[in-house]
Amino acid sequence: MADHPSPSNRDLTYLQRLLISFAIPAYRWIWFNSVFGSMRLINTFVVRGWLVLTLTDSPFWVGAAPAMRGITQILLGVFAGVLLDRIDRKKAFLVAEVGTTIVSAIMAVLVFTDQIVLWHIFVASFFEGMFMAIRWPVINTMILQTVGPERVLNASASQMLGFNLGNVIASAVAGIVVDRFGIGTGYLFGTGMGVIASICILFVKGNFKPVAQEQTVSIRQSISEGIAYIKTHTTLMYLIVLALLMSFLGWSNFSMLPVIARDVLFVEASGLGFLTSAGAVGSLISTAVIAGLGDFKDKTRLIIWAGVGTTIGILAFSLSSNFLLSLILIFFMQGALMAFEVTITATVLLVTEDKMQGRVQGIYTQVFGFTWVGGIVLGAIAEFTGAPIAIAIGGIGIGLTIFLIRERIKDVEAD
Repeated sequence: MADHPSPSNRDLTYLQRLLISFAIPAYRWIWFNSVFGSMRLINTFVVRGWLVLTLTDSPFWVGAAPAMRGITQILLGVFAGVLLDRIDRKKAFLVAEVGTTIVSAIMAVLVFTDQIVLWHIFVASFFEGMFMAIRWPVINTMILQTVGPERVLNASASQMLGFNLGNVIASAVAGIVVDRFGIGTGYLFGTGMGVIASICILFVKGNFKPVAQEQTVSIRQSISEGIAYIKTHTTLMYLIVLALLMSFLGWSNFSMLPVIARDVLFVEASGLGFLTSAGAVGSLISTAVIAGLGDFKDKTRLIIWAGVGTTIGILAFSLSSNFLLSLILIFFMQGALMAFEVTITATVLLVTEDKMQGRVQGIYTQVFGFTWVGGIVLGAIAEFTGAPIAIAIGGIGIGLTIFLIRERIKDVEAD
């Protein structure tokens, strides 16, 4: 664990609280990786969504293609978590980043040579899911190791701030690039961002080896220990369940954005890019606010109110058929979603023992795979009801979830 004492919130201005984790050099490079890694990731979302819609003209396949990534992430996440409790996390991080970048480069070649077909996209999604199953838990555990528990809410929020900064830039750029230069150039842009993100990891200094443990324990036993640990820590279990449902019902809505952009708002790929970018601006501001809270204690209240805001935002967005209004609504919707994710991620880190971080994070980050699994469900619903109704169903589900589970997480600080 990092040895960087954190001054009291009362002794700092808002700007000082916002930047408190940046005093640590290793964290700064992790943050830069988040910016460029996000640009690669979001570029893939925009480019792939438009490519699938162009190839198939089907909301179902728009949701199904990224679902392969989600399914892979869910299946491999727990194994990745066990590995992260056994191997050097920085090396694992680099392998995941480079691997995802290679996938983007291959897709660019296939598009440029006019060889691309639908099954190629599914194979690419499989490998993306495999590498993301490593990337998400490793970056969370490395942040905790780098900044320590007192700064982890700030560091997690600041990391997502960097992620969303890259999201804002890449969303707009990707749409414009696809409109003007084609889908292949869009993939090439993502490849370049992945190369820069990989280089950033090389500059992260520190000891990122896991806490020493008995290596004679089998992988199967390690997985069982991780699941048993979560079951015996009820607050942690409910936090993970809440995050799973938010991914399945909330973030999954974004897989339908290509359909909403073309068939409801009547805009081209650049319009999809600006729609995604508006949501990213909301996330950016949301994470900046949370990062500025410093070591905020009442995390339960943040989680609940972010869930309420998400419900309202999704329902309002599903009713809009005006492009400018939709830009405003997705700004608020994604800001609330990101506030929820940042706070719950930091809280899961805080209530987990050091020796269990890898296994718990492996299981926890599996829930983000349900974003893409939810996408295929929404796509199937949208085939019959239209995308707006499918999105509204997710919003109603989130509202009911928050109402039913709110009492279960009241003791989050005490667990």
